[in-house]
Amino acid sequence: MLRMLRIASCSLSILLLAAVGGSAQAQDIGSAVALVEQFIAAHKTGLETRQEGLLNNAKAAAPYVIDGLAVDGLQGRLGFDPVYNAQDYEVSNIRVFADAEAPFLRGAAQVRVNLDNFGQHQKFLYTLVRVPPDNAWQISDIHSLTSDWSLADMAYDLGLDLRGAGGPEITLRNGEMPIPCAFACGNPNEPGNGGDSAPIVVPGKESIVVPDPVVVPGMEEGDLPGDGLNPAGRNLLIILDASGSMWGQVDGVAKIATARQALSGIVGDLNPAMNIGLMAYGHRREGDCTDTEILYPVANYETGRLVPAIQDISPLGKTPIAGALEKAAAAMPASGQSSSVLLISDGLETCGGDPCAAAARLAASGIDTRVHVVGFDLKDEEHAALQCIAEQGNGTYYPANDALSFAAAVNEAVGQAEGDAPAAPTENPAPATETVFEDRFDGPERDAAWRVDDAIDELTAFTPEGTLFVAALGKEPIFSNPKATNRFVLDRPLPEGDFDLVLDFKMPEQTRHERLMLSLFNAAEDQVGAQIWLEPLGCGTRLHLELTRISGGVDAPQKTAFDTNLFGGPWVDGVCEAEGRARGDAILETLGRNGAQLRLKRRGREINASLAMRLPGDETLSFDTEAITMLRLSGAASILAGHGHKAQPGESHFEFDRFAIEVPRQ
Repeated sequence: MLRMLRIASCSLSILLLAAVGGSAQAQDIGSAVALVEQFIAAHKTGLETRQEGLLNNAKAAAPYVIDGLAVDGLQGRLGFDPVYNAQDYEVSNIRVFADAEAPFLRGAAQVRVNLDNFGQHQKFLYTLVRVPPDNAWQISDIHSLTSDWSLADMAYDLGLDLRGAGGPEITLRNGEMPIPCAFACGNPNEPGNGGDSAPIVVPGKESIVVPDPVVVPGMEEGDLPGDGLNPAGRNLLIILDASGSMWGQVDGVAKIATARQALSGIVGDLNPAMNIGLMAYGHRREGDCTDTEILYPVANYETGRLVPAIQDISPLGKTPIAGALEKAAAAMPASGQSSSVLLISDGLETCGGDPCAAAARLAASGIDTRVHVVGFDLKDEEHAALQCIAEQGNGTYYPANDALSFAAAVNEAVGQAEGDAPAAPTENPAPATETVFEDRFDGPERDAAWRVDDAIDELTAFTPEGTLFVAALGKEPIFSNPKATNRFVLDRPLPEGDFDLVLDFKMPEQTRHERLMLSLFNAAEDQVGAQIWLEPLGCGTRLHLELTRISGGVDAPQKTAFDTNLFGGPWVDGVCEAEGRARGDAILETLGRNGAQLRLKRRGREINASLAMRLPGDETLSFDTEAITMLRLSGAASILAGHGHKAQPGESHFEFDRFAIEVPRQ
């Protein structure tokens, strides 16, 4: 059933260029946005005039999409329309705009598309890359944020080669200036649009309306919290610096964004017994040294209640630290409970107060009251000045100079405020497992128990740190390939009963197709294993843990798998929003720098996979897959560091720190 498409013309792309002075980057993102608009308009025209979607016609699609997606009959083979995420359509309210958080990521452009189809809101992320001969943008993937599918993935599953091995690309000549704005472009925040990205402000253009500011859910002074106090819980007041300097960037991310993310995660995971409050300064008025506000007095709120208020704090003004500490006493309940204040600041007092003296008075105002301080992105002499606040407040000072150390510092400070006492040590505790084989890869020679199939010695080396470095190149190192290079196989019998294969490793994100397999191996077509692998999306990289079994012989191998996208809920809610992308990137950085532990576990007739890692700040992440039942178990322990089957040309690096076979004690 074909329905008419309601569209509205505009010229926001050109206005945006004027507003930013026609910078090269603005032109680039304007070109990308305009290309997506042209693509959707051409798709609409094809449906209305030829009853054919654009992705069914290779010649018509070629100027807009990479060669691998310009295939006759593609939409028919997919079985639905990926431009509208439907078979039939009644589309309205199309909005096309640059990804506000990351318009460019790893050289690709990120363009958002929102639309309504039969009244259902649909969200898409388009990824565009530069291609020859014109160095013009072309669409390399469409990712449905609503239904969580990827056009590139589906095309690959249909047997299409997306790596650009075909002939020269046909492009629209849009490399210099954006092609004309087709329709409904740019600003999803116009009244009634229900947009969800930051507004684009074009000075002097009355047609572009900036929405009213979001009202921060706070309390007027004197209001009482509705949830009361938990007499058994400790008290914590968080004071967040929202002075203008918090818009400064660390590692390419605004400090306020890092603070919002870290605090939102921490307050969402607090002990339910905790009484917590929130205060900010410098967030409402420029140049006003009285701009301090108690957003939530200390009380026992529902978990995550403060998160919207944290997310809505926007830096603007001065840094009245002393005034905030003086006012903090009013947010604290009058009780005999232990109380802590956590001050987060990226600068020194700018309003003439004495924050060290104010901290001393605050600490003396209650029983066991402490003032902890996190100093973010400061010079050495500035750290010393803020450390005085913690010392006078009987608290602890935590310096932080990047996002990871900031999250760790805040997590540690809140943990101290919660008062979690460490478990009492036991005398000579018995280990839970017995190690029956271990290789720590100290070198200089490989343990004789390992054989290496299709070895390329130039791609392996022992490092001075006591790890085995392994590089993966090209198409060969894929777990299902009989000729996979540098497959390590342990020539040693396995225990008869329950056991774990354990691998401590590091896996930096390089090609974004890294894949590591720890398996019980008979042959490429006969193995069961634990896999950790990366999947590139336009808005970020996803991390997967998969339990994989391949059986059935060379001619007709069959695959059974339990695959979990750890960035789709278990560890990160999703990498296509700012908070999820930042947390996902932090996890991947830790995976490459500090490493993780992969396990393949046998219990009776069941096999499952497990991944565990520790983030800075002692946050521990772990996940176990579902189990596969196997009546007959055979094979040798094996490790393969390689690529996924969709990998682009490139080189991936891995480090093995420890391999062990462990047997659980009864």
